[in-house]
Amino acid sequence: MGRGDGTLQVDYFTFSPSIADYIKDASLVISHAGSGSIFETLRHGKPLIVVVNEDLMDNHQSELAEELATRRHLFCARPQTLGETIQEMDVRTLTPYVPGDAKPVVSLINKFLGFPDD
Repeated sequence: MGRGDGTLQVDYFTFSPSIADYIKDASLVISHAGSGSIFETLRHGKPLIVVVNEDLMDNHQSELAEELATRRHLFCARPQTLGETIQEMDVRTLTPYVPGDAKPVVSLINKFLGFPDD
């Protein structure tokens, strides 16, 4: 990257029941490709590198990460390409993620099931 004062601080953990505070304080998040971790980070507006676990069968996590990378919401890496991704990424190329509005879908389902629409 070649920017900044050369000081790098890395905080990591194997599990946390709530990572919101970590995400809020981070300048960059590197995460697995779980949808919860991805969308929580994107909702906080933080740059994100998703590292895909290629050993998973029926790798839907890979599909999600690659689609969001195609849409420029995050960077997608494999364990063997993480270093290269960090070196080459430019967070200015990312597009902010804007969550969709689920209310129309909920309303349609409620109507179909005969529930009152709020």
